[in-house]
Amino acid sequence: MQRAYARLLVTLVVAGALSCLAGLLFTQIIAGVPCWGEGLACNIDQAVGAYAVLIYAVLGPIIFAVTLGIAQNRRALAGATIVLLAPLVVFFFISSIESWRYVGFDGYSEWRKFLVTFMPPILTVLVQSLVLRVVTGHGHNVPDPPRSTVEQLSQK
Repeated sequence: MQRAYARLLVTLVVAGALSCLAGLLFTQIIAGVPCWGEGLACNIDQAVGAYAVLIYAVLGPIIFAVTLGIAQNRRALAGATIVLLAPLVVFFFISSIESWRYVGFDGYSEWRKFLVTFMPPILTVLVQSLVLRVVTGHGHNVPDPPRSTVEQLSQK
């Protein structure tokens, strides 16, 4: 059972590291997309996306670890993925509505903002989820949560 916990811990660390690398690499690739308009706003959007990748690279494995501690199935992982993605989607729509209201709709700048601000953390969460789905797939044993001393005494 300790091997299963060690395997899960290593997988969570690897998922966090891979997702961070994927998110930051995507940020660097998309940074090459030309920015029309104010350059400072584009740089701020890129910084927000990079910081979100770092936050989700740490927060994601913690949420997934808690989820696997409670339920060891893919449906629980999908729920945790939705919980991690929901704030990003809501924040994107709120910021887009605010921008459309005060500045007007500009399709290219909104698309670029989505790619540099929101796509890297979304990619980070999806990479973590996919790595953990492979590990918790059918036939793989995920450790049961530790039993309380009351349960252990009742079995004796």
